[in-house]
Amino acid sequence: MNALFLDTSGWFAALSPKEAKHKPARAGYTKAIESGTQLVTTNLVVAEMQILLGRFRGANEGLRFLESLYQDPSHVVVFVDRDIERAATDRWLRRFVDQRLSLADAVSFEVMKVRGVRQALALDEHFALAGFQLVP
Repeated sequence: MNALFLDTSGWFAALSPKEAKHKPARAGYTKAIESGTQLVTTNLVVAEMQILLGRFRGANEGLRFLESLYQDPSHVVVFVDRDIERAATDRWLRRFVDQRLSLADAVSFEVMKVRGVRQALALDEHFALAGFQLVP
């Protein structure tokens, strides 16, 4: 089955018409949904999405996002444990110490590597630097 990783940058742009890259991000997200692509993310990304939606659209919108996400079987949320976090630190943060990577990004890369996901709905160029394909 095809899979697409959802990063905060691309996912938020896809859901937010006021974002500069909304149209291409929305097109990539919609295409993935319509084609039955499995959408993979982490609970760290979900937390970032909830706070952004709550901040820009109100707390109720952040809550609605969480409720709809957990009812949608096409969206798989990987819950980060200590092993994933440590592997992300060792494999990604240490490797790219000259870059401004966040732990959330490093964890995303690790989850993608372990699950064999090659594409990310992301606007963050660090995904390309780590060897993944950006969508849009």
